[in-house]
Amino acid sequence: MSKLLLVRHAERPDIPANTVGNEVLLTDKGKEDTRNFARCISDPVVSIQSSPIGRCLQTAEIIADVVGFVREDIVFNRDLGDPGFIINDAGSAWTHWQEKGHERVNEYLLSGTEQWEGFKELNHAVKIFDTSIREQLSGQNEGVHIWITHDTILATYASRIMPSRLKMKQWPRYLDFISLELKNGDFVYKYFNQGADD
Repeated sequence: MSKLLLVRHAERPDIPANTVGNEVLLTDKGKEDTRNFARCISDPVVSIQSSPIGRCLQTAEIIADVVGFVREDIVFNRDLGDPGFIINDAGSAWTHWQEKGHERVNEYLLSGTEQWEGFKELNHAVKIFDTSIREQLSGQNEGVHIWITHDTILATYASRIMPSRLKMKQWPRYLDFISLELKNGDFVYKYFNQGADD
């Protein structure tokens, strides 16, 4: 059994208005929630990758400590954040959040069909990212691979790889994830979300 979990980082404080918020780290509750999340992982963890942003790395390191994975073996992956596989130009993409607001951008990430300046063509970008996950699963030892990312990355991927688009009420909350499992040569996707699923 080979499985990959693409996980949103744990709880953080609100991001200050008009900032990207890269400096915002986990709350104490977020750290404890991560420990509890990691205790539920029963299969051996064979790799951990993380967005380079601090709150993702904190989440990855706490999971590593709980499951007995060596922190120094955590790999930074800029497809997971800073800027993430959906972004072509971070500055241009940021203007959409400033001008349109988070909700409009989030709706675009879930189901938009046009290509906005600063973003990659999202369906194509998701296919490339999915290929990298499949390669990770196909070429590695059996066990669990954990990739820590941000809500925008997880939401875009999950919405566009699952059979039907996610709704806004299914937007990933802290430590929500999608699992991709290789079973008998087939890839099986499951989205684990604390929001509504209808």
